[in-house]
Amino acid sequence: MSKMQRNKGQRGEREMAKLIQPVVDEVYAAAGLVPPSVERNLMQTAKGGYDLVGVDWLAVEVKRQETLNVNGWWKQTLEQASEGQTPVLLYRKNRQPWRAVTLVQLGERQIRAEISLEDWLSWLYDALQAACKERSRTEL
Repeated sequence: MSKMQRNKGQRGEREMAKLIQPVVDEVYAAAGLVPPSVERNLMQTAKGGYDLVGVDWLAVEVKRQETLNVNGWWKQTLEQASEGQTPVLLYRKNRQPWRAVTLVQLGERQIRAEISLEDWLSWLYDALQAACKERSRTEL
């Protein structure tokens, strides 16, 4: 991978962290909790793992490439996620909107779904609210 490609990938990771952080901040503040910091996983090269850290139950992989390989990236995303984590692939090409691929519950089974970034951020907001409520219940 060239230095230019690495830099593009890192820019994509920073861009995603900046888009996710306000959602995390808003939900945690409303719940009276200190929000975690969503940031690039600087240990991913040495130790492996997904691209963004901060929300423990999410395993976020970010791809900013011109040649799409969604199936390959999704496989990598699933491999990076630990048990109990929700795998999320966020990707885009130049001059194209970000897309999200994740698992959704359909009856008794989970299926892979691709949605807009805006829809995924809305889902994240709701999921964070539920996680904060659960955390408050367990701390009582």
